[in-house]
Amino acid sequence: MILKLLILLAAALLLPDETDDTVPQETEKDKQIRPGDVIFVERAGNLYRHYGVYVGDGEVIHYSSEDGDFGENISIHKTVMERFLDGAGKYYICRFPKQSRIKGYHLYTKRETVERAYRRLGERKYDLLGNNCEHFAVWCQTNISDSSQVKKLENGLLSLIEDA
Repeated sequence: MILKLLILLAAALLLPDETDDTVPQETEKDKQIRPGDVIFVERAGNLYRHYGVYVGDGEVIHYSSEDGDFGENISIHKTVMERFLDGAGKYYICRFPKQSRIKGYHLYTKRETVERAYRRLGERKYDLLGNNCEHFAVWCQTNISDSSQVKKLENGLLSLIEDA
C-alpha cells in the first residue's frame, strides 16, 4: 500500500496534468458550496487530491480511514468539513459537463448525487488504483468510476516504458 502511494505521489510531480480518457471536469474555488457538490482538497504540497461529496450542514461523505486519507479500516463515511479539509486552506468544487461521449456517463442532480453518496456509506472496498476517494466522488455525480490521478499515473508509466 505504501509503495503504491509513493508511486502515485511521484507520478503526480512528473506527469502532465490532463489525459483524454477521463471524465472531464473543471474546478472552481471560492464559490458557495452546495449539497451535492463534488469537492477536493490538495494534500502533501499538492502531490495529490482528496475528494468527497458535500452533503450539507457542514458534512462531507468520502473514502478514507478515521485517522486520515490512508491507513487502517478505510471506508466511505461522513465527517465534518473541518476534518475533511484537514488543514487545507481551501477546497475546490468540481464541475462536470451535462453530456459526455464516455459510455455510461450521466450527470446526476445535486440531490441524486447526495443520495448516491449516502447509499454507499460503510463500504470498505477501497483500492488506491481502482476504487479510491476520487473514483467514489466522481461516480456519485456522473455514474463513471474514474480517477484522473490514476489515469495520469497509468499514462506516465506507459510513456516511461515506451521510452525505455
